[in-house]
Amino acid sequence: MNKDEKKRNLILNDPNIYKGLFLLSIPLMLNNFIKTIHDVIDMYFVSEIPGFSADAVSAISLTFPVVFTFISLGIGLSAAGTALISQQVGSGQHEDARKFASNLVILSLAAGVILNIFSFFAAGPIMELMGTEGFVYENSVQYLKIRSFELPVVFLFFAFTSIRQSSGDTVTPVIYGVFTMVVNIILSPILISVFNMGVPGAAYATLIANVIIMPVGLLQLFRSKSGVTIAKKYLILDKKISHSIIKTAIPASLGQSFTAIGFAIMNGIIVSYGTQTVAAFSVGNRISSLILHPVMAIGGVLAAYLGQNIGNKNIPRARETFKKAMILSVGLMFLGSLIMIGFREYLAGFFIKDDPVALALTAEYMFYLLIGLPLMAIFQTYMGAFNGTGNTKFTFIITITRLWILRIPLVYLFKLGTNLGSSGIWYAMLISNVLIMFVGMYLYKKVDYKPKVKIRQETEQLIEEYE
Repeated sequence: MNKDEKKRNLILNDPNIYKGLFLLSIPLMLNNFIKTIHDVIDMYFVSEIPGFSADAVSAISLTFPVVFTFISLGIGLSAAGTALISQQVGSGQHEDARKFASNLVILSLAAGVILNIFSFFAAGPIMELMGTEGFVYENSVQYLKIRSFELPVVFLFFAFTSIRQSSGDTVTPVIYGVFTMVVNIILSPILISVFNMGVPGAAYATLIANVIIMPVGLLQLFRSKSGVTIAKKYLILDKKISHSIIKTAIPASLGQSFTAIGFAIMNGIIVSYGTQTVAAFSVGNRISSLILHPVMAIGGVLAAYLGQNIGNKNIPRARETFKKAMILSVGLMFLGSLIMIGFREYLAGFFIKDDPVALALTAEYMFYLLIGLPLMAIFQTYMGAFNGTGNTKFTFIITITRLWILRIPLVYLFKLGTNLGSSGIWYAMLISNVLIMFVGMYLYKKVDYKPKVKIRQETEQLIEEYE
């Protein structure tokens, strides 16, 4: 068997589903881990800016929901591509998969260029609305403007990752991702500290690292000898295909966008508690994500697993994969949380050096984050299932419910109705993670395991023969 046949066999036929999920997830885990290490290194070096440790950390952390709002469309397009292209691969309709992949690339590039222009000019007004001022305002605006130019490239990389993962290739995107992060990690301290560029130096490092790798990715999309490729003849938008991609992408994109906007509102509330609380929030999130990323990797692999099995009309295996992904994810989060909880103050001390109040708040916040990580594993697995089956409307519902219906109202309730201070934020986040688990259970019962692409009659006959 060639590489494609081995991956297809692993996803569609191998009896050990845990092995398949784990093997395909390892590269994504590595990529996510290195990405988090990069974020941590960025935070470490900007925290070394004399006299502005907490302010510099806040300037970067407050831009996260804004950047995430802009890239949410790319994430939605990627989710749609994974669901639809993997179903084409699972059903053996490889030429149709190439058509979908080519249209996905065009849509992603166009969206990235449009958002590049908008985000550059909107950076100042957005940060004003978030209540920033002084050092934090000036540096966060510069950071956003610089990073706006990476959006077209990032969107193309989302499309690249979606196309490769749809055919079971989780390694190639990670190789490119690791290269990007290594370049980023090398450039960050040089630009931030050596050239004294401060917070903008972190943005330039990220921009340069993302831009230099993309030509290689595009070349592989055209010329790869394995997996799904794109073709010049299909690089003209097909009305039906682009409509199918956009229709599937919109709920996921909106869910991500509203989530990002919700986090911006959350950050606005957090800012009202002071810089120390903002620093605690950002540092705690960065450290806990070291454990959470493996679960996000499993969720990504689950989407491709479900897509191919649905395309192959093997619904029982798709359902069994979801169950085992849930067990694996929750188990990993429980173990990781157990290990990290005793070291949280020590880890926080790497980033909060000159502010004992901020350090204490970070340790407190991390406690609630860590005990809630198994709940996050459940949430991420439901997300993977909804995206992989093409039921992105449920992705929208679960993300909006967790943040807008549960978390933000709870944060306001604790702020206005209690004297808990910043602890009310931690309680609200934990409670929302508990309650959303029941919403996910309800929505999963409604999941439709039917193909979202047309399976031709001759293909159905080939599937029966293959089985």
